[in-house]
Amino acid sequence: MCLQTQLITNKRSSNMKKYGLAASVALNALLLCGVGYYAVSPKTVSSAVAVRSNTMVNSAIRGVQAAASKKVSVEQGKALLSQTPKAGMLLKTGEITNKLMKQGMTIPEIATAVTCQKIGGAACQEWYGPDRALWLGPFSEGAVPSYLTGEFPGDYGWDTQGLSADPTTFAAYRETEVIHARWAMLGTLGCVTPELLS
Repeated sequence: MCLQTQLITNKRSSNMKKYGLAASVALNALLLCGVGYYAVSPKTVSSAVAVRSNTMVNSAIRGVQAAASKKVSVEQGKALLSQTPKAGMLLKTGEITNKLMKQGMTIPEIATAVTCQKIGGAACQEWYGPDRALWLGPFSEGAVPSYLTGEFPGDYGWDTQGLSADPTTFAAYRETEVIHARWAMLGTLGCVTPELLS
């Protein structure tokens, strides 16, 4: 009886491996079609990669600007404050904002400073443009090529081989790297899927 049970279990196990392998092959073929489609699609990489710096800070600035354009009467303001549990904090914030505006700060500057103090760190660090972090830190003075302006992700001013000196070649390299990343994702999935199904 024990031998029969073992034979049935081995047969089920081999069937599961066959189904797992077939599912893995089908999934990889589907992903290969998707990668191939994106590789030859007419969209360029530059339209797919949007450069956004300080998105949290920018959203805070937009919120303050939207609120600044609304006119509220004194009665409406008092009614709103009486309904708000943090009325004291709002009054103190308003006093500080008025004081800073009298010192010459604009609303976007105040919003940036407040947001950076609240969330700090990476949200306030410049990732793009001339004030971004550079590969040698303070020792990068004069070591950054003129064609590296900080407009692309990962541009820390380091190009010892001159690979991005020609804009056309650099665009081709960026597109090739995106395709390479898609193949890497496909390869990772192709490695993990058989392990999960077996």
